[in-house]
Amino acid sequence: MTPQSVSRRDVLKSIAILGLGAGSVAFVGLDPLQVSAEQAHRPAQQANLPELPPHWHGEPLGRITSEWMNARVDTNIDADVVSQLRQDDIVRVRRVVRGQTVFLHNDIWLETNFGYFYSSFVQPVWYHLPNVPVADLGEGRWAEVTVPYTDAYWDPDSRDPNRFVSRMYYGGTFRVRELLMGEDGRSWYKVDELYQSFYMRATHLRLIPDADLAPISPDLPVSAKWMDVDLTAQTLTAYENDSAVWRHRIATGRDGKQTPEGTFYIFDKRISERMVNNTAADEDASERYNLAGVPFVCYFTDNWVATHGCYWHNDYGQPRSAGCVNLPAYAARWVWRWTAPHPPLDAMYYRQNVRTDGTRVVVHY
Repeated sequence: MTPQSVSRRDVLKSIAILGLGAGSVAFVGLDPLQVSAEQAHRPAQQANLPELPPHWHGEPLGRITSEWMNARVDTNIDADVVSQLRQDDIVRVRRVVRGQTVFLHNDIWLETNFGYFYSSFVQPVWYHLPNVPVADLGEGRWAEVTVPYTDAYWDPDSRDPNRFVSRMYYGGTFRVRELLMGEDGRSWYKVDELYQSFYMRATHLRLIPDADLAPISPDLPVSAKWMDVDLTAQTLTAYENDSAVWRHRIATGRDGKQTPEGTFYIFDKRISERMVNNTAADEDASERYNLAGVPFVCYFTDNWVATHGCYWHNDYGQPRSAGCVNLPAYAARWVWRWTAPHPPLDAMYYRQNVRTDGTRVVVHY
């Protein structure tokens, strides 16, 4: 059976990942022989490509990202179901094993105490000790979530469920401005967005050192750097002149919301962004989303297509986004640091008027 003949719904149902909200997957058959004229004239740039990183880096924990997910006795979707977990359940990863390739480029399954889970819908999570709250924040600092998830509130107090804002996830980034002791006896950071503020647990947020946000190879002229976004291979490759220096699997726009082809330039960058889709009553519920703390965003088209980090899936290597170029948070940070323009670190967002002063992005099949 070819990938094109597989029912998307049947595949999703078999591994119990229906109802994925904003990140609903499109099972798309890609033709590896579909090569654009632009690709055909880049033979030197396709040679000696960096090795793609593994799908799982040894993270000991995983967070279920779909509404519910089946654990199986073996590493294929026909194996018996032994347990079922729900969104935000945390699993201890005992071992990473190769099994059935359910979706493109990913044959990684996770052995847990519950059974085997397919890794595309389990967010990798490193274990971190609680962070030490810091009072001296100056005019504000950037911070990242280091626990699988944490809940935000309108007040520095977790005892009133009516003041709950939303759940925030591992790898999300936020601007913190003030440390407070809450009525519940816990330490809280006041978190600023462009149009609102709320509170998050200070021990759940790591302040990001400036060195971890510093530009990478900043001495190169802007014209020497460019990014190749290959929609067929689902890879992003960074070039310095004609040398490929970095490469990662991506998840681009799914059927009906394809990432646009063409040559673009990065013109707007944000360390943190709240991404919100249409909330009209006639909008399909699966298409609505309100995502806080989306990390390391680099916009490159007029209709706000960007590269950015992603915490709502781990399904890199096939189209499944609403149009943007999804990357894991650590990879999105690398892209943000390597590309121009280089914003001041105290900027909530940074936009330049001359598009060609930003890093070039070539998107193609």
